[in-house]
Amino acid sequence: MTARIAALLAASFAMLGAAGAQEVPAPTFVVGDSWTFREIDLMTKNETGQIIETVVKADAAEYVIDARRKARTWWRGDAVKRVHREQFEFSEAGAEQRGKTIATNDAGCAYPYPLKVGASWECTEVTTWPSGWKIKYDLKFNVEAAESVETAAGKFDTLRISAKGFSNNETNGTGARHERIVWVSPAAKREVKYEIRSILKNGNIFRVEGRELTAFKAGA
Repeated sequence: MTARIAALLAASFAMLGAAGAQEVPAPTFVVGDSWTFREIDLMTKNETGQIIETVVKADAAEYVIDARRKARTWWRGDAVKRVHREQFEFSEAGAEQRGKTIATNDAGCAYPYPLKVGASWECTEVTTWPSGWKIKYDLKFNVEAAESVETAAGKFDTLRISAKGFSNNETNGTGARHERIVWVSPAAKREVKYEIRSILKNGNIFRVEGRELTAFKAGA
């Protein structure tokens, strides 16, 4: 083996080792953590909205996020599984300013932290949307690669995660193929970019939404 080949192999193994060693640990949200996202139609590339989420309460069991889109809502999150679980209308008169529940999920597809390149898992999750639709997702996730991603909020080192499977609307009996690509950053404590596509049995794409981080502020 020549010295040049040996050097190239050593460099390649070093790169593989560095990529394989990168991981995303379980995040800990603290009061003041804040994320601003722009939402995008992936077909037209047009911006469809903006959402700002700010942690207003956090303890060992749960966190509460003030989410502001066109309407203001609260998210109650599971601090152990690190996933949003229940969305409430904002109500000045309600207990802790929470009104009626408008969306829930059973956290069946919460990430199994720490995340590492090569990890994969299968999961089922049931989500009830504000429309009242109850959607069951059957998905297989793969942590595909360590990847640096440019966003409007700056450049982040991330793990790219793909999910493929099916969604079934248990309210009206329709189903679709469902795909996600998510870029998760340890520095931002969550996804900094994602793409979601749902494809009907006839091949028509009916859901093509994206989200990209435009600002992040860490709490105290």
